[in-house]
Amino acid sequence: MTQQWGTQGQQPGQGGQQWGQPGWNRPTQAWGAPVAAQPGYPQPPAPAGYPPQAPYPQAAAYPQGQFGQPGYGQPGGFPPANRPQVPGGPRRGNPFRAVLLGLVVVVGLGFFAISLVQYLGGGSDGPVAGPTGSQTVEPPVAVPAPDFSPPPVPEPETYGEATDWLTANRVYDETAPIPTDCAVPQIDITTASVAELTDHLNGLTACLWRVWSGPMESAGFQLPRPPVTVYTEPITTGCGSLDDVNAVYCAADQHIYYAKPLYKIFPADQQKAPFVIESVLAHEFGHTIQARTGILISSMAWEQKSTGAAAKVFSRRLEVQADCLAGMFTVAVGGSSGLSNDNLSNLQDVMYNLGDDVLTGKANYDGDHGLGKSRKKWFTTGQQNSQIGTCNTYTAPESAVR
Repeated sequence: MTQQWGTQGQQPGQGGQQWGQPGWNRPTQAWGAPVAAQPGYPQPPAPAGYPPQAPYPQAAAYPQGQFGQPGYGQPGGFPPANRPQVPGGPRRGNPFRAVLLGLVVVVGLGFFAISLVQYLGGGSDGPVAGPTGSQTVEPPVAVPAPDFSPPPVPEPETYGEATDWLTANRVYDETAPIPTDCAVPQIDITTASVAELTDHLNGLTACLWRVWSGPMESAGFQLPRPPVTVYTEPITTGCGSLDDVNAVYCAADQHIYYAKPLYKIFPADQQKAPFVIESVLAHEFGHTIQARTGILISSMAWEQKSTGAAAKVFSRRLEVQADCLAGMFTVAVGGSSGLSNDNLSNLQDVMYNLGDDVLTGKANYDGDHGLGKSRKKWFTTGQQNSQIGTCNTYTAPESAVR
């Protein structure tokens, strides 16, 4: 979590580069403001229950501390790619291999210690409109067990290719199956035990996998089902230490972590509202989709190559895209899970309350996850569409991800 993004043991000025800020920690870091795009990056244009599943290993059996944090060097001056390519498996001799091996990325909803204060009001956008595009209930499919040994995530070979994967990824051409018949049972997150939450959230990933596996496979990508670990105190993961009030996707082990006390950051009237924590996990699963399509490492590579506020623009594009995918999922399973229009609209306010400005209590706070209005907008966009391309935040104006 406090990874030095440069060659191990190498200090600034010794021929290497710090790929980020010392002490960089996505779930608890400050969030930032947009600036003009960096040279080489294209300017954006104007504006009933879970399906049966195989048993999965218990979280307690998951080995800790096996993921080292090797350093990596400065990216080279790669020539631009001539055409978009679909992310594939790891490539021998790829300069980005060093980036991937050294990448210890934690992407979460952006929870601060100060997030335990009361939230500001958000205001709903009203009833959730039906999504555009096809609306076909997908037949039940065999859901794989959570994968504790997933294949490596795709990695670009050049910064030009990374740009193509961000702006013209093949997954954007796909349509999410809305609605589906996958039903998510309700659970009281304030009283559920660790075992109950572990079962519930790992079951939730079965529905998440059912919604996203079809579009992912159609676009030519693999989608391993990530395990979920529920914890009650600070925990050491493949991405380092996580605090005890958080929910994150760790790219180092392709694993989702959820802190049981997390519900306490929400106002009392939202703690028992339907699908609040499920939406949080849907956001983290959105990062899984980004990792498996090459978007995550491409965005992180550009973020680390950029400096200051420009780097935070990439961070916000990554985060609000996960918000959009989460919104799409809530509508995909909303009907079968008994969610009303009011329930779905309330989730827009939940996402608003996770904005940088709301969490910090500072209007127009300069952060890296997005203001409440931006997070709500992208989540609502997902709820109102089934075309995954509507979640392409990498061609949106910087003001749209502020």
